[in-house]
Amino acid sequence: MTMPSPLDKADAAGDQADVAIRIQNLSRSFGPVRALEDVSFDVTAGETTALLGENGAGKSTLLKILAGLQPPSGGGVVAFGENVESYDPNTMLTRYGIAIVPQELSLLPDRSVAENILAGIEPGNRWFPSRRRMITRALDLLADLDLVVDPNAPVRTLDLATQQLIVVARSIARECRVLILDEPTAMLTPAESDRLFSLMATLKRAGTTMVYVSHRMPEVFLLADRIEVLRDGRQVAGWRRDEVTPDQAVAAMVGRELGQFTSRAELSVARATDRDESVPALALRGLSGRRHHGVDLEIRPGEIVGIAGLPDSGRVELLHNIFGGDAGDAGGDGTVELLGRPYVNRSPIESVERRLGFVPGERRAQGLLTSMSVAENVGVLTVKALTSAGLLKRRAFDKRATELARGFRVKTATMDQPITNLSGGNQQKAMLARWIAIDPAVLILDEPTRGVDVGAKAEIYEQLFALADRGVAIICSSSDLPELLTITDRIAVMSEGRVVDIVATKTATEESIMTSATGAVTHTGTLA
Repeated sequence: MTMPSPLDKADAAGDQADVAIRIQNLSRSFGPVRALEDVSFDVTAGETTALLGENGAGKSTLLKILAGLQPPSGGGVVAFGENVESYDPNTMLTRYGIAIVPQELSLLPDRSVAENILAGIEPGNRWFPSRRRMITRALDLLADLDLVVDPNAPVRTLDLATQQLIVVARSIARECRVLILDEPTAMLTPAESDRLFSLMATLKRAGTTMVYVSHRMPEVFLLADRIEVLRDGRQVAGWRRDEVTPDQAVAAMVGRELGQFTSRAELSVARATDRDESVPALALRGLSGRRHHGVDLEIRPGEIVGIAGLPDSGRVELLHNIFGGDAGDAGGDGTVELLGRPYVNRSPIESVERRLGFVPGERRAQGLLTSMSVAENVGVLTVKALTSAGLLKRRAFDKRATELARGFRVKTATMDQPITNLSGGNQQKAMLARWIAIDPAVLILDEPTRGVDVGAKAEIYEQLFALADRGVAIICSSSDLPELLTITDRIAVMSEGRVVDIVATKTATEESIMTSATGAVTHTGTLA
């Protein structure tokens, strides 16, 4: 990612600066589970404080308390010198000026930009808001934030990055003094991330205090004035940014030194000649569908092939077409062969029967059964095999689900708790564990480590390598180019719906991939 120059520092820094938020001995329990325990640190006014920690470290719980979404079990928060007595979002925003930009954006998609920014504080009469004044006010706010957006445009027509900036504008419209950003770049391209960083610089110059959560160390060390680290619900370290290195910060997060990820190229993997002689586990011949055209690609057993490309390249739609997850995707031309046999009438049910698995990128919207338990999420694909005379063998089901979860090191207090109680990394591992139940021949992954911390990411990579070593063919789409360069054997690059290059990972670079993805070169690789 091309990073802009470091943000302006506040004039007052360190111990001499004013404290915006003082977190004092904060604790939070959920039944027997202690999510936060005796956490204390200060957030300095006018600065950006980065909050780091593995998934499950307590970051989300702390943010929810600061945003008023849940109260603490012990300790408290002092905001601008005043003890917080009532923890609800309206009080935290209107009284203390604390707002949050969550991972799941809460916008009204069919309403305009102006209506979303000023919802609840529309100028004019409560029953008859002034449309003209609303547009004028929205334009003023957007101009102050250096955002060029049509205030009349429906929010659903905007890209995700712009929607995120609209949430920020909505917070500023309510005179936000502290802005919390929770994994704001997890679903953004590098260019979109740069837009967010530019907006953050504008807000910082205006004196806004920010709390920034990210697993991406380059961002943290670009943006933060101070870094605080949580581990297992406790605050374990805190530094000024220039007092610590990224490796030291990661070691504090995971409780151990964690070196660079070992790549596929550095591991002992099956020789290319062995793969070339095998029947392809998955073969695409001229496959077309929504936003992709004439895709030719073969993946051998035990091979990990990456799919790279810009967000509009068609790579995500290609994965859905292969799996049969969208009838609109599967209606195009071309063929799919699975283990040497034609796969024509593709559907999720048929894919499960044929041992073709799919972990989608939109974890909450497309992958998780959010109203169900950890066991039900992990074991859902075992139900058919463990049902007799219409009755589920519950004991066998629970045992199998537990085995699958342990195989992927899913950290959970109990298998009966809601899947939504788990951290993002453990939710992702639970979705991966689910597919082991079908003994997959081919596993399709979209953004396999989005929103996952470095420790969980290392565990997921290890599990993917183990699956490939057992002969599973893996196709992985990711916007994270360093990830693709770490975990794959080959990378297929898509541009404008077509595969324009296929390269051996050991010879690829981020620059060469982006050159192909932007359409600057034509195909030079081999399709088989």
